[in-house]
Amino acid sequence: MHKFRIFTVLTASVALSASPLWAVDTINVRSTGKPVQGEITTINKTEVTIKPRTGEAQKIPANDIASIKWDSEPAKLMIARGDEERGNYEKALDIYTEAHKDATGKLKTYLDFLIARTMAKQALDDDSKIDDAIKKMEAYLKASADHVGHYEGQSFMGQLFGAKGDYAKAQTAFEALGKAPWKDYQIAAKVAVGRMQLKQNNIDGATKTFVEAASSNAESASEKARRAEALVGQAACLMKQSKHDEALKLIDEVIKATSTDEAATMAFAYVVQGDCYQAQNKTKDAALAYLHVPVLFPKEKAAHAEALYHLAKISGTIGQPDRAAEARDQLLEDFPKSEWAKKLQAESGAAAPAAAGAEKTKEKEKE
Repeated sequence: MHKFRIFTVLTASVALSASPLWAVDTINVRSTGKPVQGEITTINKTEVTIKPRTGEAQKIPANDIASIKWDSEPAKLMIARGDEERGNYEKALDIYTEAHKDATGKLKTYLDFLIARTMAKQALDDDSKIDDAIKKMEAYLKASADHVGHYEGQSFMGQLFGAKGDYAKAQTAFEALGKAPWKDYQIAAKVAVGRMQLKQNNIDGATKTFVEAASSNAESASEKARRAEALVGQAACLMKQSKHDEALKLIDEVIKATSTDEAATMAFAYVVQGDCYQAQNKTKDAALAYLHVPVLFPKEKAAHAEALYHLAKISGTIGQPDRAAEARDQLLEDFPKSEWAKKLQAESGAAAPAAAGAEKTKEKEKE
């Protein structure tokens, strides 16, 4: 009788574990690098609640969610996420859009976010797509105002309007980002405003904004990373004010204290360092600074394109014509629609390679 009861319990346990009724969603947590599995029960713009099979439900803050994998999602979404990460936006969008047709409930809403985010990333590389990306992100934010992607969506909205030159609407989006309950997002919002002010050549305003952002008491790794971005922005302002030694000192501090995992921050730090050395006529030092970006941080497209532009311009003056030609060709082939490719074209009449680069970009996205 005792053995029969044990067998019954074991059989029931196996049946429960194999039951298709139990959803196994996965949240990849940014701060720990580890997944949390269970059933996602509730979602709002500040957190996601997930109930593991055993134990208490956990609330994961939205700013600590790297990604969500849904139990009901098709396997091909893993491929789409990889394509989005690698910058193959057309391929990612094709899969996201196809999956969206058959999706329901939480997965469908999350796909709305992924589609809007991918379109935003694509538009920031190709300004001809900005209007469509803005419409898609506006639609997502309006339809899902309390969704987990809300604040990230506001960040992209601000970047899109900034790229379009609509600084008033960009400011509104960044102010919405600044209302997030987490300090790292609040610092990020200030950094975004500072960059926008710098783009408008409002050096005094940008300096004030970056200094304010950098003065925040950063405790977590993400807060320290955002503070480092503010310091790079502050250094860029010092460079614009011809305070090159001060800017270089600040950049050196950032490079020493910041992990290379913070690729965007480090890439722009080396660009600013190169700009300072150029202004001081230290061309070899400038070229070495710029070279860090394509070698160490090639995925940071904005900084990568800017670094290639400068390498194409200055490498020949220090006896490296091959590097200059290589940088020029790479810029026109890999980033044909960037502002830096357009600037180089205007200065050198390099329209044909740029057109070839556009075709190469399309071919890469089809791979």
